[in-house]
Amino acid sequence: MLTDITMKPTIYAAMKPFAERAGQIRMFDFLLHEVVPKAMAGRIHVLNVRDGILVLGVDHAAMATQIRFQSPQWLIQLNTVAQKERGLPILTSVETRIATDAPQKKAPKVHRELGASTRELLMEMATHETDDHLAQTLRRLAHTGQIGKGTGRESHAGDSEEASG
Repeated sequence: MLTDITMKPTIYAAMKPFAERAGQIRMFDFLLHEVVPKAMAGRIHVLNVRDGILVLGVDHAAMATQIRFQSPQWLIQLNTVAQKERGLPILTSVETRIATDAPQKKAPKVHRELGASTRELLMEMATHETDDHLAQTLRRLAHTGQIGKGTGRESHAGDSEEASG
């Protein structure tokens, strides 16, 4: 039991820098939300504070651009408050990181089935089209509309003939 008591100060001493840093980040996050416009407040979060640099996470690149232009005024306001609070460093600059959710898997393309008359019109347009590339695209569209529920990547018997001439 004596070893447990002697270990506690060592564990707490090791955790103290992390707790202080977390407190600084939390405090700057609170202060930042007091400074930024209300419309931006829910979309900006303090990720880190290191060597006088406030690292912000945003959800979109456009937001990062806005921050780049507005951050000098924010730094002045944040530093004014930071001088009054104990333990907060003076900030010299702001960096932004775009912190989006993990990319989501794209669903496969689903083509609607075209009606027979629409497919016929597309084929007729293709026969009268002088631009070969556009004619080929119209024929491919007519065939894609025929497969209905597939991904549109299936090969069609007429595609290779159409491509060659």
